[in-house]
Amino acid sequence: MATIADLRLVVGNDHVHTSGDETLTRLATRFAVHPGVAVDFKAAVVPGNAEEVRQVVAFAHRAGMALLTVFGASPIGACLYGEGEGLILDLSRMNRILETDVANGYVRIEPGVTYAQLAAHFASEGLPLWVDSERDPDASIAGSVMAKGIGFTPYGDHALVQCGAEFALPYGELVRTGMGAMPGSTTWQVYKYALGPYADGLSIQSGLMVPTQMGLWVMGEVPAKELLVFDIADEAAVANLVEVLRAPKFAHMLPGTISITSSEFDAARHPGDPTGPAWRLVTALYGLPRVVELTKVAVMGMVANLAGVTTAKTDRLVSTATSVRERGALLFGQPGLGAVTFPALAKGKAASLTFVAPIEDRFAQELIERASAVTTHLGLPLLCEFALVGRALLLHLHLPFDAADPASVEQLAAVARQLTASMQEAGIGLAAQSFELAHLGLVHKPDSGLAMLEDRIVQALCS
Repeated sequence: MATIADLRLVVGNDHVHTSGDETLTRLATRFAVHPGVAVDFKAAVVPGNAEEVRQVVAFAHRAGMALLTVFGASPIGACLYGEGEGLILDLSRMNRILETDVANGYVRIEPGVTYAQLAAHFASEGLPLWVDSERDPDASIAGSVMAKGIGFTPYGDHALVQCGAEFALPYGELVRTGMGAMPGSTTWQVYKYALGPYADGLSIQSGLMVPTQMGLWVMGEVPAKELLVFDIADEAAVANLVEVLRAPKFAHMLPGTISITSSEFDAARHPGDPTGPAWRLVTALYGLPRVVELTKVAVMGMVANLAGVTTAKTDRLVSTATSVRERGALLFGQPGLGAVTFPALAKGKAASLTFVAPIEDRFAQELIERASAVTTHLGLPLLCEFALVGRALLLHLHLPFDAADPASVEQLAAVARQLTASMQEAGIGLAAQSFELAHLGLVHKPDSGLAMLEDRIVQALCS
């Protein structure tokens, strides 16, 4: 029978951490909040290459152990599959930038590479390339892809700009997806697909395929760019502005993410900022100087007569408001300022849910009203950020809780279920959820369609 000693032979003694070891305690504590899921972590394993990952994943499968995959210091992308005895697979040592192709606009990286690391690499090498970062600069790029992360530049849909990867499968094989399956391929990182089914999507939010390397399209420097900031007085004005911006968004006049934050979000995340409006929109224009100039005139004309919408003085806000300065940096290809925490609140930790709807005024109104109904009832602030990306209106809603208090964790789970049910009544779907909430649907409804589908995929991958 396989034992923990066998893992030491794979990755070395220094990279297997067992009971009583500070590393295991730290990781298990950090990732223990998972309502309804009980896992007894026996070891944390930190592999250094793809072959070691393959063997660790196969070990967990043979031993019938739950596998918690984490990508580094940030929880973004962390994924747990299974219950009972478990292993923590920490991919942070695998942090090499394997290839950078400026001419074709892509990088190939290991899963431990962070946005801050890639940005530093571009800067040190003088490369005219941007990162599209999460707000957390220490987030793994591969982890964000696996979590359906959303950034800020025109490359903000992270799963969409991922191209070609290598994964370790549960039964102990490495597989290269897309054109990477062909030896000597010249198109692995430039064409997402190959003949037959598109396999990469099976890895996202599933924990069934562990990435060992991944390709990513990256944006090049643009001739001109300009920040746009609008102050918004109330929820009705938010809905009207979303409706007006739908046409220029679809026409690709505003190709970057359009971010709209609540005053509660900005005040709790950046308590030193001056008091802002009820809502604030930040986005950017990109392209040739004359195109940027004309686009700005057109967009300003569209919003000029909207009640409750004011064009803000961008230069002043960038110098005085950290919330605007951070979004400006993100829109211009720089990493964020830090993980999304709320130092102004007694409960600094927060889980998040991401809901998705069409870019329409009525859905913006529904999202705000339904989120407010639940959070106000519980005495929670409305910590939310809208993101208009592609054809979708996303609402990132953050729910503060006390990880050390079981009652607070249970309340978190109950609120998440209540919000999801409420949104579904309006035809609004749940697109993503942070690690703390990732198993609510499966654990509390083991006979759900999602649970049965996941079981079938496991059987297919492991047979």
